[in-house]
Amino acid sequence: MNPPELNNTRPNEVFHVVEHLFRHEAGKMVATLTRIFGIEHLSLAEDVVQEALARALQTWPFYGVPNNPAAWIMRASRNLALDVVRREKVFRDKEPEIIRLMDRQSPSPDAAIFSEQEIADDRLRLLFVCCHPQIPVEAQVALALKTLGGFNPAEIAKALLTTEAAVAKRLTRAKQKIRVAGIQFEIPAGEELARRLDGVLQSPY
Repeated sequence: MNPPELNNTRPNEVFHVVEHLFRHEAGKMVATLTRIFGIEHLSLAEDVVQEALARALQTWPFYGVPNNPAAWIMRASRNLALDVVRREKVFRDKEPEIIRLMDRQSPSPDAAIFSEQEIADDRLRLLFVCCHPQIPVEAQVALALKTLGGFNPAEIAKALLTTEAAVAKRLTRAKQKIRVAGIQFEIPAGEELARRLDGVLQSPY
């Protein structure tokens, strides 16, 4: 026997809300968590956001959709991330700083943890990382669509007229290049900004 649904929230309604969050909010959350974790842990930031979205699908049909669904997902992602930081040895040296950046207290569960300006800046930094000249152009577009656009490899493959396996390889290689090349999570300045701007503008196009 299935447990009763609370607040008259139907599973298909929850699915549509979570789908919207995945398309429009997940990239913002991934960008902010990437700033905190470090760009070398981009995949981990993606994983905790995906897990938070999955938990929303499991719990919201019974407890209702929160007043601020995006804040709920961000808080759940942060808590999952904190669990990872406290458990994994790889974060031991940076643990106090990471926890300081993530463990913010807001007045209510529906209040945003990070400001809109912080999130906007983080998204722009991540876009410059995705479009770094050391990453092949075809991989730049795939990485930007995946991390910031909320598209899965199958959708990216269809848009780029290639196979899902090819997109998966591009994403893997792009993330490897970020780690190996030590690409910084930053907005470049001066001549470097001008040199990289075309690539950044081309990717959203």
